[in-house]
Amino acid sequence: MIALLADIDAVLRGEKTAHVITSIPYATFLGLRICKDVDGALAVEMPYKEALIGSPRPPRIHGGTIGALLEFAGTIAVARAARDDTDQALGTLPKPIGITIEYMRGGAPEDIMASAQVLRLGRRIANVRATAWQERKDKPNATATMHFLMPG
Repeated sequence: MIALLADIDAVLRGEKTAHVITSIPYATFLGLRICKDVDGALAVEMPYKEALIGSPRPPRIHGGTIGALLEFAGTIAVARAARDDTDQALGTLPKPIGITIEYMRGGAPEDIMASAQVLRLGRRIANVRATAWQERKDKPNATATMHFLMPG
């Protein structure tokens, strides 16, 4: 977890342009990368690959993988906010306890990005809003409202 936060900080400082997440097996399978979005904020990118297709005609990225991308963006945002709030890294990742996803448009067969904003960070629960997009951030493919149980 601490190494992951160090990589996030390096991306935000511009020392790395992207970092592939290897500490979480499903994130590795999806090829998720930490990067900056169009506004220079922290984002997670899921590069397109054929294995992500859920609907062949027309080809669309599977909604479950978009949901996983949103969840991971929220997890990273909570971990970073908790570290910034207490000056200590969390020992383990926060656990999602409630996720509501609104799918707005199908995912075209191309890279997709997601970013998240922590709305409230408490000692036990964190509330997060995440957005996934392809062409333009203001035209999201999906959004999610998430609640995380904080470790400890």
